[in-house]
Amino acid sequence: MKLERNALICRNCFFFWAIPYTIYTYYLSLFLMEQGLGSSDIATLMTVANASALVFSLFAAPIVDRMGRRTATFVFDLVSSALPCLLYLASGSLAVALIAQTITGLNRIMSTGYYLLMIEDTGEDNSIGAMNWFNIILVGAGLTTPIGGLVVSRMGLVAGEKLFLVLSFVSMTAQAIVRHFLVKETPTGERLKAQKKDISAKEMLRNYGKGLKYMFSNKAVLSAMIINGLVYVYYTVGTTISMFFTPYFADYRGLSGVTLGMVGGIYAGGTLFSMLLINPRIRPRQLYPAAIISSLISIAGFALLILCPQGNNVLLFAAIVLISLSYGVLKTIADSVLAIQMTSEHSTTLYSFSFILSSVLGIVAIQILQALYTKSPNWLFGSNAVIVALVLLDALIFIRFSSKNRQNTDTLQS
Repeated sequence: MKLERNALICRNCFFFWAIPYTIYTYYLSLFLMEQGLGSSDIATLMTVANASALVFSLFAAPIVDRMGRRTATFVFDLVSSALPCLLYLASGSLAVALIAQTITGLNRIMSTGYYLLMIEDTGEDNSIGAMNWFNIILVGAGLTTPIGGLVVSRMGLVAGEKLFLVLSFVSMTAQAIVRHFLVKETPTGERLKAQKKDISAKEMLRNYGKGLKYMFSNKAVLSAMIINGLVYVYYTVGTTISMFFTPYFADYRGLSGVTLGMVGGIYAGGTLFSMLLINPRIRPRQLYPAAIISSLISIAGFALLILCPQGNNVLLFAAIVLISLSYGVLKTIADSVLAIQMTSEHSTTLYSFSFILSSVLGIVAIQILQALYTKSPNWLFGSNAVIVALVLLDALIFIRFSSKNRQNTDTLQS
């Protein structure tokens, strides 16, 4: 699937963001806990990150329209990605970590510009291809976690994580600069930037009102928004990016060193397998049926992981394979169904809505998980089984709705 210019450049630069980011975030929660933070502090950091993302999501659409997709992506990538690395290097205290997590919320503005740079004013195949490549690289970067585990076992957790943070800052900064000078503003971005739209509260509310009206009048957009929001919460709370993920396998399952790194590697390998060999075979009309099948496999994997006896690494890794294979499909489906709907003048507003929805759901999920995790760490995956079940329900409802529409159309035509 051939990518157009901006999507191709963004894909090639993304390697230098995804790999260091994946390694340092995989060990970040253990790094902070080593310096005195507890599980409740970790939950607080995750809540603050989602609350910050919620606030900045409200301003993402007007800022990206005013600054342009290219400039907004560059500025907020440096601030939300590279700067937190320096803060964690300076101190592992709760106060500094809270500041760093707050700054990461600006990623919602960067992501709005970034996604539109890749897919705006392009064909449907480019949109699906770009989002699939984005996820392939992000997940494929997880294959490096065993290397991270080897470094940590040799240098120690704190020294190893500091090395990861330094390398992350350098790599993320360099790729942002290179990408900025190579990509071009989209035609829609040029037009909106030239209009110098007002970003007052009144204008923002007016634009969001139009976007909401459009979203609720279009069942395909609404369904895509729900699936995208739910899968993003799953990504935040229950995958390797979650600050609970590594402590679960380290503290509750007793894994360490290279074995702990293998968990991330197996998870990445399974997800990458889906994105490389399964997702390219899924046509646009098959996205919702694939979401149903993948959701069922995910739930089976969560059940196996929860029921797996302590010390049985064979069943443990088998469960991770099931979960990762299904997640690889779900993540690309969630991004693709939304990207396909980004064909109207409300595209920036719709992306902002998707970020707002995922942030609100994320905050609720983290608060529930914090209470349940203290009772049993297995709730980390039990709660994600509930999230995936909601994705399954949304897909079933949409297919039923689409089937009824086709029947009504056929009746009218006959």
